[in-house]
Amino acid sequence: MRSTSEAAARRVGARTTALGHLIVLGLYAITFVVWALTPTKDSVSLVSQVAQLCAALALVSFAAILAISTRHRLIDHLFAGLDKAYVGHKWLGVSAVLFVIIHVGLVQLNRALFTGHGRRGDGDHVGTVGIGNLALILFLALILVALFAKRVNHEHWKSLHAVFAVPYIVGLVHYVGSSSYGAFSLSPLSLWLGAINLVGLGSVIYTVVLYEWVAFGTRYQVTGVRSVAKGVVEITGRPLGKALNFKPGQFTFVKFPDPVRTPSHPFTISSSPKADLIQFTIKNLGDHTAALVGDVEVGQEFALTAPHGVFDYTKGAKHQIWLAGGIGVTPFRSFYSSEIAEDFSIDFFYAYHGEAEGVYLDEMAALAKPNLRVHLIDDTSQGFLSAAMILEQVTTTEPIDIYFCGPKPMRQALMTGLIDSELTIAGFHYEEFTFGR
Repeated sequence: MRSTSEAAARRVGARTTALGHLIVLGLYAITFVVWALTPTKDSVSLVSQVAQLCAALALVSFAAILAISTRHRLIDHLFAGLDKAYVGHKWLGVSAVLFVIIHVGLVQLNRALFTGHGRRGDGDHVGTVGIGNLALILFLALILVALFAKRVNHEHWKSLHAVFAVPYIVGLVHYVGSSSYGAFSLSPLSLWLGAINLVGLGSVIYTVVLYEWVAFGTRYQVTGVRSVAKGVVEITGRPLGKALNFKPGQFTFVKFPDPVRTPSHPFTISSSPKADLIQFTIKNLGDHTAALVGDVEVGQEFALTAPHGVFDYTKGAKHQIWLAGGIGVTPFRSFYSSEIAEDFSIDFFYAYHGEAEGVYLDEMAALAKPNLRVHLIDDTSQGFLSAAMILEQVTTTEPIDIYFCGPKPMRQALMTGLIDSELTIAGFHYEEFTFGR
């Protein structure tokens, strides 16, 4: 039943999410077609040709991975959010490594079958076998680390992905030295892969060299720092020039150049877009957020990227349930601080662990909006927020959209309970990761 419920919860965003996936599948399809239409310049076996097709598909995968890593705003639209793009990014990495493994296996098979039969297989060029194996080893190591090191913080994760450029370039050198189709010829396959590789190399240059210099074009100055809960601070800033144009629920990457000198980190904007000032509500999670919570002072400057994310309640049904846990209140604060249209009817449940850790409790308790009902749940006295608690307050038969931000176990439990209830759930919306908020 859980798998059915989770599938139903994702259906609202499925069309948008699928667009990015369809583009990737289209790139694979084009690669196959141009490969089939391109004759080899040498006499090579069909096994070798298929091996080179797998290598081409791997290059396409790597280029797509690197393009996603640029964080271009178009990625948000293609994958229904940068968070979901990074989920696709992970599976593209897995696919790329599988293509490389199959490529190497076919090369070895070709060598065993046709050595001494007058046919030369891909990878037999001088020096390219070692280069290809080096690229494979590097990719496998990085993919394994990325998949299994779940506790890697954002800064280390970002550094890890920058290192991906090394095996990618090694793989390109292997392709140029080994291709039986002529890497620099005017054949359909070579022209297509040339364009793909330009995208990949351009993405590498932008991500590794230019991003930190050119992406942070909006600057602010800290005007206020205050504690809003245990280990949680609110940082307020005023624009130094043009203010950031964002929507409620979006996040941006924040960088404090001096004197804190923290690396860029994504945080949800917790204020309204209509406010003159911008606010971030940040919890000390033990990585560089500790420096932000402890060291940021009034007067310091910080820089922001363009906003990201499509966590937007205005696109949902008129009847909604908002669910937040702990620091996950931040996008909802941006929601309720903005003007909510009168035709929306919303029940907002905020779960927290004791009054000391509750964020903006007084502010939410004082909300006076006829179409927004706030339910504060202290799990130390009331127990964990459950679907049964929600169903005691929400009884409408109208279609409902649910928006969630909080811990994953909480999300999974509530998702299953609510979608299996009598409520008519139009969609269950959440971001795939919280970035530490």
